[in-house]
Amino acid sequence: MKPMREEYDLKAGRPNPYARRFGTKGGRALLKWWSRTTANVRVLSDSLSREFPDAKSTNDALRLVVKLRASKPKQEPRRTRRAASR
Repeated sequence: MKPMREEYDLKAGRPNPYARRFGTKGGRALLKWWSRTTANVRVLSDSLSREFPDAKSTNDALRLVVKLRASKPKQEPRRTRRAASR
């Protein structure tokens, strides 16, 4: 993957010919849709992304964690003895 440049030359760019179809109301609806669809995106650290190279392996590992957490009996907190006063 190429790194981004510091600057891009956009002098020869042109406006999107389809943007006018959305209008202000359509733009808001598009933004609302986009925020809902990207809400479940999580970014893994580099070390984890090496261990889980694709979505399937990540999902399988997380499902296993959830399953193990659900099957583990909850332990009651241990009571500690107080030192006897002298």
